[in-house]
Amino acid sequence: MGAADEHHSHLLSSHHAQMLASVSNRSVESAMETIVHSYTRAINGFAAKMLPSQASMLQQMPGVVSVFEDYTVSLQTTRSINFIGLEDASGNTAANSLWKKTMGENMIIGVLDSGVWPESASFSDAGLPASLPAKWHGSCASSASFTCNRKVIGARYYGSSGGSPLNPRDVTGHGSHVSSIAAGARVAGVDDLGLARGTAKGVAPQARIAVYKICWAVKCAGADVLKGWDDAIGDGVDVINYSVGSSNSPYWSDVASIGSFHAVQTGVVVVAAAANGGIGCVVHNTAPWVTTVAASTIDRRFPSNVVLGDGSVYQGSSINNFSLGNSFYPLVNGRDIPAPTTSPESAMGCSPGALDPAKAQGKIVLCGPPSVDFKDVADGLKAIGAVGFIMGNDANGKERLLSLRFTMPATQVGNTAANSISSYIKSSGNPTAKIIPPTTVINQKPSPMMGIFSCKGPNPVVSDILKPDVTAPGVDILAAWSEAADKPPLKYKFDSGTSMASPHVAGLSTLLKSLNPDWSPAAIKSAIMTTAYTQDNTGTTILDGDYDVAGPFNYGSGHINPVAAADPGLVYDVGKQDYVAFLCNIGFSARQIQAMTGEPGNCPATRGRGSDLNYPSVTLTNLAREAAVTRTLTSVSDSPSTYSIGITPPSGISVTANPTSLMFSKKGEQKTFTLNFVVNYDFLPQQYVYGEYVWYDNTHTVRSPIVVNAVSRLAIGEEKLVSEI
Repeated sequence: MGAADEHHSHLLSSHHAQMLASVSNRSVESAMETIVHSYTRAINGFAAKMLPSQASMLQQMPGVVSVFEDYTVSLQTTRSINFIGLEDASGNTAANSLWKKTMGENMIIGVLDSGVWPESASFSDAGLPASLPAKWHGSCASSASFTCNRKVIGARYYGSSGGSPLNPRDVTGHGSHVSSIAAGARVAGVDDLGLARGTAKGVAPQARIAVYKICWAVKCAGADVLKGWDDAIGDGVDVINYSVGSSNSPYWSDVASIGSFHAVQTGVVVVAAAANGGIGCVVHNTAPWVTTVAASTIDRRFPSNVVLGDGSVYQGSSINNFSLGNSFYPLVNGRDIPAPTTSPESAMGCSPGALDPAKAQGKIVLCGPPSVDFKDVADGLKAIGAVGFIMGNDANGKERLLSLRFTMPATQVGNTAANSISSYIKSSGNPTAKIIPPTTVINQKPSPMMGIFSCKGPNPVVSDILKPDVTAPGVDILAAWSEAADKPPLKYKFDSGTSMASPHVAGLSTLLKSLNPDWSPAAIKSAIMTTAYTQDNTGTTILDGDYDVAGPFNYGSGHINPVAAADPGLVYDVGKQDYVAFLCNIGFSARQIQAMTGEPGNCPATRGRGSDLNYPSVTLTNLAREAAVTRTLTSVSDSPSTYSIGITPPSGISVTANPTSLMFSKKGEQKTFTLNFVVNYDFLPQQYVYGEYVWYDNTHTVRSPIVVNAVSRLAIGEEKLVSEI
């Protein structure tokens, strides 16, 4: 930070203290002590400890556009690099790989997370230039216990809610895992418990990393989050990865939405996790200027099968390094051995204290879906002398693909397999079983599949913007870890979540920005979205975690395709004024727009709808009769070309385009088209329906999903009269 910047920052901080002093009957010096953070670099504001009455007074002061209470949000690769096409089957750079053009040299990825374990080999600076990128204006909170290098070039920490240690060091593993997926160096001979042995590397392995420790354990204070955004923007990062949740409150009061808006306006690409939670959870980080990433599998599995005494074999899945040898052990169903005060139904989940120790000792126990953490189940079974356990999955007959990390010989099986094993126990006079230790297998089908935990749409904040935007590898990803997180320490570990998917896209965004420095964040996002694919390696539509057909609410535009994203042909570009118009269209007041953007917002008397934003997907909710949506495409190709449109309309919806062909003569040229939607009420399903439209030439396919939810005839006053006899 230069002298002029420091002076500006000091003036803003003093002004913040004066404002706080005026509502708290304190001196300016005393008020300064209550300020947690002053945001002075890209954002003008502050976080402070104050009474509700003082906050109310502050809200009424001239020039104050928004005051809201602090809150917390939560934290949410050996094979994945091959799976997304950057390497071939032998681990070499693929012939058409984006790595042939760039590996992220001279780029900086800002990671807002739980810090980093700097000693990890994934953060080695070997082979990197001695000089740092000229655009870098950040710093490193170095100490005797933490130092930066030419890979991790910046590190800051924020501890407004407490936390230890008070330095940028990662003690949970999350931040290290995320950072190494995005930009980790090549490290050979990596594995976790002997599984998935190979070479780890990040998507942009030559990029530099700047870490902003905003999270302690799994909680991240909003005041710290916003300060991290402010610093990352001011430090000069190119891309920000945010594998943290959001509040899903209106954008003007959500710190992630505010911070990311300011980042995008300075040219920083922002990528964020869609959040985890399982069935029914809704997507987070939904602002349209953010690339929101769902999580899906790669084609690697860790089978750990169950062999019964009658020779039957059932597929299981597990991550552990325990072995029962080749011996069969007595097999018992947990519901058949309840403790004296426990019902069979309660014993079925094998919760600690639910089973009779004498009847479990020396046996493998079959357990139903647990009502407590599966780790607690394992600890309880070990304590009463069980030698292993088989965990049945959710009662829907489906096999979950998230391999669990067991602390004893164990595996999980699907509900159908669990029922068959239970029937064997009932029918056999001497039921026995053995659990085969897990192995690593690749080229599995179907892949990808959606992670069962990956949160879904529709967008809970603005339903006319489809979220998530894309999906990327996020299940059983092997990457760097904090050696303070586990005992014994682990250098590399499997982890799953949209937190792991997001840095894959952050790394890809870094490669695209390195290759195309003149592309806007919206153009980079568009390139990734419009080139994504929706079919798995069996040639059918990607499935969800229950083996049902997935759709745009699961994966957005589809699974990332780095090779295609490097040459999208056309992009949907968006600028600041487009986003301001969007905020007007979704009902923001002038004051709320100023809270969001830092500048006064003036909206026209007649407002449109959220779907008017020039977004790479089209979502229409509460569609009544008909609507028209306009989009503008920009050529990013060196060659002239004519594109034609193909439309697959949603069920019950007629979709036409005008015009049906677009001719681009040069790079940078823009063309506008309109999609006309008409509801056919005779064939309209009573739910969301999906389709797509594609602009294509001889080289490029620019695909956009369509999502429509039409209102019923009754809702628009067109109900039919029905006579009953």
